[in-house]
Amino acid sequence: MISQEDLSAYIENEMPELAGICDKKQSRNVYDVVKHMLKYTKSQVIKHNLKAAQKCMALADKLYHKGNNAIKNAIENVYIYSFSHAFFHDIDQKDEIMAIVPPSLYNIYKSQLVNSHL
Repeated sequence: MISQEDLSAYIENEMPELAGICDKKQSRNVYDVVKHMLKYTKSQVIKHNLKAAQKCMALADKLYHKGNNAIKNAIENVYIYSFSHAFFHDIDQKDEIMAIVPPSLYNIYKSQLVNSHL
């Protein structure tokens, strides 16, 4: 299980291009780290670098499944919660983005949508 203390090293090992996002000046907690991951993923989608965006989404999926509760909550409440605003707002790109979203993250997103209307 990955803890907050291990998060920085794990991310940097999996995706060297994200090295530094866990810097204490930028990221005071796990939610800040996940916000920076989301920001990076979104920037890659905007640049149409879907391979890099897919790699980051796969990392978020891995963190969700291997992380402790704090990491899981951050992935759900920051990363996945932002899908509508960050990725699915552009109808023309939606199919391309859907192709790179890990199924387990998409299922959580759908569950959030259903439960948000209660």
